[in-house]
Amino acid sequence: MMGSVAAALAEAWETGQPVAPLGAELALTGMAAGEAVAGAVLEKLALEPCGIRVTQSGLVGAMLPGRIMASGKPLPLAALPHGRAAPALLAVLAEAITPEGTALPALARLHPALDLAASRWRDGPANAWEAAADFAGLGYVVIGKGKPAAWPANCALALGVARVRAQPVAVQALFEAAVEVAREAGGLPVGAVLVLVLDGRAVPAALGDVTVRWTGLGTAHAALR
Repeated sequence: MMGSVAAALAEAWETGQPVAPLGAELALTGMAAGEAVAGAVLEKLALEPCGIRVTQSGLVGAMLPGRIMASGKPLPLAALPHGRAAPALLAVLAEAITPEGTALPALARLHPALDLAASRWRDGPANAWEAAADFAGLGYVVIGKGKPAAWPANCALALGVARVRAQPVAVQALFEAAVEVAREAGGLPVGAVLVLVLDGRAVPAALGDVTVRWTGLGTAHAALR
């Protein structure tokens, strides 16, 4: 059952052809099943993750190097089915995360980031475990210039030319959760990344410019065309 679902998702990643809603005989039964499917998709696509992506809503997925792009580049909106834009941070590890570790790892740098989520499910994921099976809705992560790590206290997400007031954020807890996920998964080496997504502030992706501004850290910007 899970092999069939993984094969369909892998084909969707390769061809762009979305996966139809699962019938009762193929329905995933929980988060463990969704994460197992995601692992099988990675194997089928022969992809090597560069880190882990974690959302405030509790979704976890592999981060793929080909899905990280520099700020300011145009991106077709069609590449983001069921697209959502959310503030994010990309942290680069200066120390490895090991299964037996207890302390939080030092960071080499921190990038302001814009998480552009997508879905390979034709009608979007029916539940959290279908989202997990699809790499937690990974689309693209747009990053700005990195700086020495210092957690920003505020961020603002703006569509088009509208100015949006920065609002307080608490990212330390999300970072700690991401580190724990990495430990449970066997660890991460120096240079790997943790992507922290504030999906509680996500908005539907739409034609035009979308910008996230992290106070004291910088901005990340994408032009959706």
